[in-house]
Amino acid sequence: MTWLLSSLEEKISSSVIFLPTAKDMWDTLKVMHENEKNPSRVFEIYERLFELKQGDRPVLEFYSELKGLTNELEMHQPSVTDAATLRGIVRITQCQSFYLA
Repeated sequence: MTWLLSSLEEKISSSVIFLPTAKDMWDTLKVMHENEKNPSRVFEIYERLFELKQGDRPVLEFYSELKGLTNELEMHQPSVTDAATLRGIVRITQCQSFYLA
């Protein structure tokens, strides 16, 4: 359970820290983030990944954050083999980039 809590942002981990099992934590997190097609969150994750640097942090801490972000990205944006779906994802990402510019 420690690795799960350490991979979460503090504001998220505080909502699951007192649950008795890792399964309870996962179930709660799933309900909290059930909207798998959340393009805004996907864009946020990409931004954080592109800005992510180890800096003075230990490698394990850096890797935990990196792994947490990539796991969340996979949850929101699973591998796509359908060209139409992929074009839709690209279009949404382009629109979000435009709005943030």
